[in-house]
Amino acid sequence: MAIAEIAIRSLPDRVKDVRQTAFAKAALRLVPDLDVRNAESVDNRTFIAIIGAIFLSGLIALLAINTSLTTDAFTAQHLKVKLASINSQRDVTLNQVATFSSPNQLAASARKLGMKPAESTNFVDLSVTLP
Repeated sequence: MAIAEIAIRSLPDRVKDVRQTAFAKAALRLVPDLDVRNAESVDNRTFIAIIGAIFLSGLIALLAINTSLTTDAFTAQHLKVKLASINSQRDVTLNQVATFSSPNQLAASARKLGMKPAESTNFVDLSVTLP
């Protein structure tokens, strides 16, 4: 039960009539007349056009995002292939360096240049001072 109805029931009959009439008029003033004949006509085509435009712009945005992601995927795949090629070249270079820096290879290269192995070892004494 509404508070207004409880308040009206507790009043005398003569006051009830005045209160009910005033309450009804106040309620009618708050709520406009919702008659269909007085309502403005709503254009359905405009509403459909707005909804269609929102849908179409969302679809275009989705297509753009999808295209961008696909392009990035192809770029990433290309970079992975390039990285594998560079890694294989690096491995070949490291193997060549390891081969050329082996002790036997260094000794053979030194002999080709005319160098001989040392027959005795000499040490430098840094404690001796020059006059």
